[in-house]
Amino acid sequence: MAVARTARVIGTERMGSDTLLLDLLATEPLRFIGGQYLILDSRIVLPSGKAVKRAYSLLTSDAEQLRFQLAVKRIPNGPGSAFVHGLEAGMDISFSGPWGKFVPREGASGSTLILATDTGITAALGFVHATRFAPLLPKTLLIWLRSSSDYFLPEEFVRERIPAECGEMRIEAIPAIGHPERIPHARGILRQVMSRAGLAQAFIAGDGVVNQAVLDDLVAAGVPASRDNVESFFNMPKKSA
Repeated sequence: MAVARTARVIGTERMGSDTLLLDLLATEPLRFIGGQYLILDSRIVLPSGKAVKRAYSLLTSDAEQLRFQLAVKRIPNGPGSAFVHGLEAGMDISFSGPWGKFVPREGASGSTLILATDTGITAALGFVHATRFAPLLPKTLLIWLRSSSDYFLPEEFVRERIPAECGEMRIEAIPAIGHPERIPHARGILRQVMSRAGLAQAFIAGDGVVNQAVLDDLVAAGVPASRDNVESFFNMPKKSA
């Protein structure tokens, strides 16, 4: 059973029309690795009896284990994100975690691709700020695919969060979620990356159906990758036997 933990909201910042950046201070060290996430408990219970809990990736470096940040996109008619967007400085939140296997492997080396779609950029930002990922940064290419220039987080904010040691960072447009050309577009970008240099490892976060297609292509190309290299935020693929 997950153990409930608490943190205090020490600041909030509106990022565009539908995103809130939360600055939080935990009552005890989180003990997380960059790339992991927390599950916030809104304390809301739906008429069905189901508790409203939502997962959010940690944006900040795991070198700091008490103060951390989360970025939350407001979802229309979504009780979880509505709860978060109503938080103010001085309020306390309840959460569990950290959770997730989407973390850098210890002792890894070689060229690395991090491909994030949509809100998956939060997991990618946490990932590149993992202490154990630092040796991989000079040979890392981070790509963020989003459907419009005003989607979720401002480009300037994201670029400022990329460590200076990171080899290359690209932000590109991709067709909207559900568009028939979305998966082919992501696969085309992956082919471009693999055509210019071999990859020792790759990590993917965001849209689940895109993640699955890209993972299939990576495996077919001989790049060591598994489900542990993937963090799906939505459009979760069905688990195979």
